[in-house]
Amino acid sequence: MEPQYSKRRRLNGLSQDLHSQESDTSISKSISSESAAAATTSSENHDKISRNGLQGSPEIIQYGAKRSLDGSYCSDLFELQIGELLEKIRPKYKSRMAKAEIAIHELRDIIESIPEREGLPAPEAQAVLEKHSGIRMPYSAPNPAKDSQLLLAYSKPANINVVGSYARRTALLLDGKVTIDMTVTMPSHFFQANDYRNYRYFYKRAFYLACLAAGIQNSNASAFSLSFAYQDDNPLQPIIVVSPRLGSCLDQRRLKSSADGLLDKDDGGFAQPQCTIRVILAASGDLFPLEKTLPDKTCIRSLAADGQPNEPSPTYNATLRSECCSLASLKQLHKSLVQSSAFQDASMLGTVWLHQRGLGSAIGKGGFGQFEWVSIMSTLLRGGGPAGRPVLSSGYSSYQLFKATLQYLSTTDLITKPMIIQPTSFKLMHTGRPVFFDGARGLNLLFKMSSWSYRRLRHEANISVKTLKTPLTDRFKSLFISRVDEPSKMFDHIFQVSHDATDRASSGKSCVIYRTVDLANSVYEKFSYGLGDRAVLIYPQIPTTPPWRLNQTPVYGCQGDISVGLLLNPEHCRRIVDRGPSVDDKSAAAIFRKFWGDKAELRRFKDGTILESLIWNGSDTNQAVIDQIITYILQRHFDQQERASAMVSSETFDRLLPQQTATQPDMLGVFASTTSAFEFLSKSIRAMDGLPLSIRTVSAASPELRYSSLYAPVAGKQKSPIEVHIQFEGSTRWPQDLIAIQRTKIAFLLKIADCLEKEESVSAVCLGLDSPKYKILEHSFLDIATIRGVVFRLQIYHDHEMQLLEQALNGQARSSASKEEAALAIAEFKRRLLKKWRDSHLLSSHIRDELIELLVIHTFVSAWNWQSEPLIVDFNSELTKQDIEAINVRFEAWRKLDPVMNRVAMFAASNIDRGGITWTDRHPAKIIASRFTNLAKAACSLVEEQGLNLKSEALFVPSLSEYDFVVHLKPEYSVGNTKKSPFKNLQVNGESDPFAALHNPLQLFFDELENLYGDNIIFFYNVSAPSVVAGLWNPQTGPRNWKVNLDYSTMPLPRREGAKPHIIINKEATLHDIARLGGDMATRIDQNL
Repeated sequence: MEPQYSKRRRLNGLSQDLHSQESDTSISKSISSESAAAATTSSENHDKISRNGLQGSPEIIQYGAKRSLDGSYCSDLFELQIGELLEKIRPKYKSRMAKAEIAIHELRDIIESIPEREGLPAPEAQAVLEKHSGIRMPYSAPNPAKDSQLLLAYSKPANINVVGSYARRTALLLDGKVTIDMTVTMPSHFFQANDYRNYRYFYKRAFYLACLAAGIQNSNASAFSLSFAYQDDNPLQPIIVVSPRLGSCLDQRRLKSSADGLLDKDDGGFAQPQCTIRVILAASGDLFPLEKTLPDKTCIRSLAADGQPNEPSPTYNATLRSECCSLASLKQLHKSLVQSSAFQDASMLGTVWLHQRGLGSAIGKGGFGQFEWVSIMSTLLRGGGPAGRPVLSSGYSSYQLFKATLQYLSTTDLITKPMIIQPTSFKLMHTGRPVFFDGARGLNLLFKMSSWSYRRLRHEANISVKTLKTPLTDRFKSLFISRVDEPSKMFDHIFQVSHDATDRASSGKSCVIYRTVDLANSVYEKFSYGLGDRAVLIYPQIPTTPPWRLNQTPVYGCQGDISVGLLLNPEHCRRIVDRGPSVDDKSAAAIFRKFWGDKAELRRFKDGTILESLIWNGSDTNQAVIDQIITYILQRHFDQQERASAMVSSETFDRLLPQQTATQPDMLGVFASTTSAFEFLSKSIRAMDGLPLSIRTVSAASPELRYSSLYAPVAGKQKSPIEVHIQFEGSTRWPQDLIAIQRTKIAFLLKIADCLEKEESVSAVCLGLDSPKYKILEHSFLDIATIRGVVFRLQIYHDHEMQLLEQALNGQARSSASKEEAALAIAEFKRRLLKKWRDSHLLSSHIRDELIELLVIHTFVSAWNWQSEPLIVDFNSELTKQDIEAINVRFEAWRKLDPVMNRVAMFAASNIDRGGITWTDRHPAKIIASRFTNLAKAACSLVEEQGLNLKSEALFVPSLSEYDFVVHLKPEYSVGNTKKSPFKNLQVNGESDPFAALHNPLQLFFDELENLYGDNIIFFYNVSAPSVVAGLWNPQTGPRNWKVNLDYSTMPLPRREGAKPHIIINKEATLHDIARLGGDMATRIDQNL
């Protein structure tokens, strides 16, 4: 799982740092002169459309100052990107698809030569066909009765046409495959007027399809591999899937003449690109009366046991109508191609958008694919608006057609407000499914969609529309390049319902051929009611039925577990108490109690209301509230008794967090005591008397006060003080000397300490000084322990100090050492699950908390190409187009000034910090940034491969084999676990010292290692749970010429005659020094040779 990790790193000396810092000043001066060049500079991005082989080129994916930022119309860059994308995924019809054309003609000739079969009763016809051809009938359940007298026959088809995207030249090369649809129109003469009832049409259709398969299979010239499949997962519509047979070759003479010499004689079949031909059956448009097959009609009739009339069969009827209007659909789409010149490209854009989201025409993929997209777009070009006016204009560009269709899908609720074009007299039934009814064809174009798949479609469309309006987002990459079909990345919770499970309330009522959909419907309805506002989206994923051999029996119903994804509402998902209907609402209360059973109870709330309610266990460390609800619903409403059947994915990650943060119903509640203590301290500081200057601001500067620390602060068990910064009002009395400013800060802190000692809310104060290398670095602080047990660290911010530091850096009269000191001072001055992952892989000391928080807000770590793309986060949506352009220009300027990325590897800007290097200046180094993203990509790959079988702990186990050495530590020496010395004179003020818990020997050990060996060894350790320190030797410590005054221990290498003496770092001695420095804290040191 672990990626290859390079051990080479270039470490820069102080002179290089100085040079880089001096370059920092020149950036702002050169922005205006560099903007024109930087604005046109593009950098290659190697993102790919996952699993389809489409690689982004500089024309497709481009990052820089000249990015598309407007949301109304397609910019020139976006248009170029779209054009290049379509060019890459559009098959070459004249060259590469020539083989497919030959295969189509070959298949057509075979079908036309199949002999006719006389009519026989269904059982006899089936037996004869199976005996002579070995083909099982692809019947839709229920099968014909054994004594059925329904005559089945075969005669030559009325028409054979290539239809679909291939015929419209909108077929796309996705996942390395191209699908070609060939419709075979069955003759009308052997159908009877009432064959639309009780599956009679579909029985004859299945026999006709089996005869086609037998004819193709028995053909001597056949070079095809055949199988049966369901068209779009609809069991009523079996089809033949034709693919090239391995090792076969079509007739060379026909190949050469048909392809006009374009193909090599050794090439056989039609496998480049990999093509499959779907043989789909169709019927004449006037075969059955339109009024007999409308959605409100009953075409499946049986004698009901209770004497009640049969219910309408809308899905059955729509399937029948779709068979009869195939030619009409083809004609309408052709008219749209003529009407709008951009219709073809807009269709292809819609197809790519759907494909990247895992949506398709198959029921298992949501029931909305390319055909539905182009059909709705075509219909909206001729109506659908007020007074029957078109919604879309034929003058739109391809981008405008695509965007307008997305807007229609996101803003129009076709469940509550069905769309009916050219109304036909029928009774509209409200089934909870979307309705886009084309009266001319008598067909609901969305009949394969369910309520949950339609809601997901609208959810994705809504996100995409917002993306198009957001200037910060790379619209092209978000819409067409990034794959967002992986459930683990789409949903917060994922669990499975066994295919053997049944809904107790509806068991036995489902039609066998739609058992999968019926079970998913039941799951969706039950969990929609049970979860309420806890879930924003509930999406049952139906498994698709794979193709089967011609001699096998077709499979009906669900053959795999239904995977249910939940997108949770963070405001309500951890709620412990659910309020139900009022006791006065008898009907709603009865439904509530029937659903929840003994779990429901009456409660009187503080406002006096008496409501039905539910109480969940919020302190259960093994089962969170959502998991409890899922398990309860499965056990009560489905034949699924074991909790193990509900595989909840996100809970396994929640349990990896510390218990005081993972089990709280309100994730922010664990920080309430800390924020309350901070507010109280802020008021106390502001109310102080006797300070020479009034206080302007008291600011939180710690993750604990941003609700993002890995460990929630617990009184008396803090791992580090909570940092707070104060700023005084401006005054001319501040000194102009940097060292004097530091002394003034100490005086202010002493005065504040005197005032706070008189406060009853403060138990102790302690002034502290760092040991900086340079005197102008800020190094004073005041630790404040409150009576609540929370410890704060107070520091003073002075805005004029930055100006003085910049003047010291740019001053001509200052020495290089002084400039170096000022540069380091500026860098020092500027500076939650993901953090655990970072810490567990020993990257705590390299990647700052603030950068982690920016990454969580913006994107996935694995998807960020930090080498050519800046990270821009807009917290308050206040960045303008010009601001973003300026940030991009600054990023390009940094890449020009520091092309090797010695100083700035990751560039992370925001509306608060537009410079982009505050949290990434020198950290992380390039090698660490690569390690960070490679680990993220490896983790994503593991999640995709294992799915729900993933052991979440595996993502947080570091690999130590890549490091040169590993120092193993005793965890009892971590913060708060320091052993009490048996000698009283060595005890730290006894147990009453409020600052004793902050004593962290391991952190002091880490700091000492960095100070002593940081230039020669790259150290890796986990700050939150220290157990090891890993290290890599700096390549610069390898063999080199002998030199005096090296800052590390060396040893001579064997000397050859006439050669200069060479030395190398003394690794054994260095490791012995590290072990001696660690003392009792270090147990052993392992070397990886």
